[in-house]
Amino acid sequence: MTPTSAVEFLIWLLIAASIIAVIARRIGIPYTVALVLGGLLLSAVHLPALAPLHQGHRPGWLTPDVILTLFLPALLFEGSLKIEFRHITRDLVPLLLLANLGVLISTVVLGLVVYYLVGMTLLVALLLGSMVSATDPISVLSIFKELAVDERLLVLVEAESLLNDGTAVVLFQILLASAVGGGGGVSLANGIGSA
Repeated sequence: MTPTSAVEFLIWLLIAASIIAVIARRIGIPYTVALVLGGLLLSAVHLPALAPLHQGHRPGWLTPDVILTLFLPALLFEGSLKIEFRHITRDLVPLLLLANLGVLISTVVLGLVVYYLVGMTLLVALLLGSMVSATDPISVLSIFKELAVDERLLVLVEAESLLNDGTAVVLFQILLASAVGGGGGVSLANGIGSA
């Protein structure tokens, strides 16, 4: 893929995201929900005009590692600017419990449900659980602001969502290293070594 076509791909993505934002505002649904629905629609509909957005046109440099190291820190930084440090220190214990123990419990519960219902191996089911256990509360926060809930609850949910991403990434790396490592169970040393 040439640099020109890579820039063209990113421009098409920005155009699609902008159109989805306008539609979401008109319909009255949260932007993140509209992005997911728009992505599903764009992947299902194969119109010639949408060809630049399909899988074969994606730039080779746009890998999950680039997204993880370039885009995720910027999003976390932007989210952390809204939270005052004194609120985090006041609620540090519940935040750490929710972000660490909560993600671990969620991963195990989701992994066991998938293991028993779908029949995947336990390690792969736990890997899937770690991928979906870190939640993004953007829709919940917008509802909280409309209902004017207590500020402490708003801060707890927003700050926990910032912290749980890191926990989920570390847990995913540990489980992935164990799954790829070819047996021997889950190893903290393998997970840390691969990260």
